[in-house]
Amino acid sequence: MYYAEPVYRPPSEHASLLIQASVGCSAAAAGRCHFCNSNVFNQTVPQKKFRIRPTEEILEDIVRGRKLYGPQVEKIFLLDSNAMVIKSRELLKIVRQCYEMFPHLKQVSCYACSDDIIRKDPAELTELRQAGLNLVFIGLESGDQQVLDLMNKGATVENQIRAVIKANDAGMRTSVSVILGLGGKKLSEQHAINTGKVITAMNPSYLAALTLMVVPGTVLDYMVKERTFELVTDPLDVLQELHLLITNIETSWPVVFRANHASNYLSLRGNLPEHKEQMLGSISNAIQNPARLKSEYLRGL
Repeated sequence: MYYAEPVYRPPSEHASLLIQASVGCSAAAAGRCHFCNSNVFNQTVPQKKFRIRPTEEILEDIVRGRKLYGPQVEKIFLLDSNAMVIKSRELLKIVRQCYEMFPHLKQVSCYACSDDIIRKDPAELTELRQAGLNLVFIGLESGDQQVLDLMNKGATVENQIRAVIKANDAGMRTSVSVILGLGGKKLSEQHAINTGKVITAMNPSYLAALTLMVVPGTVLDYMVKERTFELVTDPLDVLQELHLLITNIETSWPVVFRANHASNYLSLRGNLPEHKEQMLGSISNAIQNPARLKSEYLRGL
């Protein structure tokens, strides 16, 4: 099976069969997302240059996957950073092949940029979901437009909301990720408040909070070195941001919340709104007892 190393997948897809449908990230190819290592790889690692693999090669890899792992596979993740960019007619062939090869398959998922979803009309998204593409991962990063612009996300808050709602309406489950500390010290408060409000508007199925870690060689790395971006370095300030974020989420249906990524100082999990007060209490307790927090040298491990 073909893989363009290193591959990108969500932590929750660790047990999934990985199928390389696209390579790299279309946003990185456009020079977006100053914080992301996809930009570095797109520029320095030849095999990570963004491209969509020929459909026939992808279908052949799915067959190889069946030969290697047998019929028992239950989850497949379509690599790389936004396989949803693939045209719907080709993506349908790929998803249908997955289910033909693996009779016990329960889920096919992929990353998506907001523009990838918006470009597809509702009927296309519904057809993809009916075929079995039933979970999409979307990087909101921040619900504050000033932060998105600072990081050159190349997306508006309005389109981010529109994309998640559009996927929800098609019956897909949506997993949205946000990055604590992405606004730096200057924009920390508005980043947290507005991100909570945007999550409220989106009502995703899942929400993941990560904590910013600066990748060497990214534009953000140079911004930090040039002192045009001041990092949130105190873990307690990061927790204050997380507390403010959750405080501002008022969901109308259950959202599975996780802040257990390796980048985080405090592991937190629960369902919103059911466990909202409990999680806020855990954050407050950790602020009062910082010995509970992960040591800096263990972050990312």
